[in-house]
Amino acid sequence: MSLSEYQALAEFRFLIRRFLNNSENAARSVDLEPQQYQALLAVHGLPAGQQPTIRALAERLQIVHHSAVELVDRMQKRGLLRRERSKEDRRSVLVHVTLRGEKLLKCRT
Repeated sequence: MSLSEYQALAEFRFLIRRFLNNSENAARSVDLEPQQYQALLAVHGLPAGQQPTIRALAERLQIVHHSAVELVDRMQKRGLLRRERSKEDRRSVLVHVTLRGEKLLKCRT
């Protein structure tokens, strides 16, 4: 790798880190943990046709399934997300952003 490639990579990583830091601070300013904000954004912004399952949330956040379950538990207690059984496959649980969650998400976008 050339020096200019290292510099470009370093600059790119700096910009990502700055974006994430600003995003984390913004989430905390409305009493959200950064991961909770990311979860709201992930569920609300899923591609068309993708079911908002806990598995999809775990994949979007790059966390293991049981961590996503715990995150949804905490967020449901705060009134940010709600669970619903899928009508097509009763074994599957869908996750939806509540009105309260949408309001907080709009404060940050």
